Amino acid sequence: MSPTIATTALSACRGVGVRYGTGEAQVVALEGVDLAIEPGETLALRGPSGSGKTTLLHLLGGLVLPTEGEVIWKGRSLALLDVAARGEARAAGIAYVFQGSNLLPNLTALENVAFTAWLASKAGLEARMEPEELLALVGLGGKADALPTELSGGEAQRVALARSLAQMPELLLCDEPTGHLDSDTAGRVLDLLWALRERFGFALVLATHDPGVAGRCERQLELADGRVNDLAR
Repeated sequence: MSPTIATTALSACRGVGVRYGTGEAQVVALEGVDLAIEPGETLALRGPSGSGKTTLLHLLGGLVLPTEGEVIWKGRSLALLDVAARGEARAAGIAYVFQGSNLLPNLTALENVAFTAWLASKAGLEARMEPEELLALVGLGGKADALPTELSGGEAQRVALARSLAQMPELLLCDEPTGHLDSDTAGRVLDLLWALRERFGFALVLATHDPGVAGRCERQLELADGRVNDLAR
């Protein structure tokens, strides 16, 4: 059992740093990051490519561990959990939407959602909606049997959103969710994402280089050279 840590935040970073390599070849991806994410809030991580946005998302999702400092999820330090326990923590509350949707290529849209729902059930979660209902919720009830290669970019991202909802997340992490989409499709995907957040109440953290996308969020952080700065709204 890992000790609990007193905090009201859903997720937090305390003095987090991430370094790759050693000596002169060492690369500092993040340094001295302090961050707290409250339940239900929307937060944008802004910055150019290579600024550390994706690394920070991976830390918050327990996909990687910090070189220094700690990442806390619901009062527990993720570094003190083994690989299996971190996977269970993700399945039981943290969902991730990748830039390119990252759907399983050999599964249909419905099967992608159903597979994630099955993983969530293995983590002890009771589904609020069936996979078919989740696909219908994102407007893709008629695409249940389509493979990822048969979907447009916007449709694939909507399936990815439906898949993330199958985990009933308290925290949804989105890495450049509109990066591969044209402006009209991007706007529709963002409208849907905000409508889903309003309905289900999860905290949303998204990485973007687009000020217009970031401007939809309640709070913005700018990453530069691995450091985080608050941006006044």
